[in-house]
Amino acid sequence: MPISVRRLTGQDQSLLEQMYDHFVPHKAAMGLPPGDREKRREWLADLRKGVNLVAFVDGQLAGHLALMPGPDIAEIACFVHQDFRRRGVATALMRQAVKEAEEAGLSAIWVLIDSSNDAARQGLRNFGFRAAWEDLREAQYVLPVLKAVAT
Repeated sequence: MPISVRRLTGQDQSLLEQMYDHFVPHKAAMGLPPGDREKRREWLADLRKGVNLVAFVDGQLAGHLALMPGPDIAEIACFVHQDFRRRGVATALMRQAVKEAEEAGLSAIWVLIDSSNDAARQGLRNFGFRAAWEDLREAQYVLPVLKAVAT
């Protein structure tokens, strides 16, 4: 099952919206993706301010990662359609996100997850993220990024 990852294009937007329309469960990841279709469209439009990556498996849009850069670090949000989970889609998206962060000269990327999401926690740890803090409801995981050296 080859996974291809690329930046979101205008032609991908309707596929991305369809992926989220059929995403299960809505609002499971700290209220995201929004359950209401119009709110999802607004959320996706807001994410376009960052770097958006999409993963395809056999021609189907399988996952989405948004990298929202700040001055030195970036927040990520990653969602994989339920039909493609536990197949390496999130890992493929994360690898490309790290490359994007390196090229942008960022020092770290971080993500906020629900503390009860054991699958996300394990996947993040396996990728090299470390918990910055955790409480009973949420946790922040951080991955240092090696800045690309200009030649």
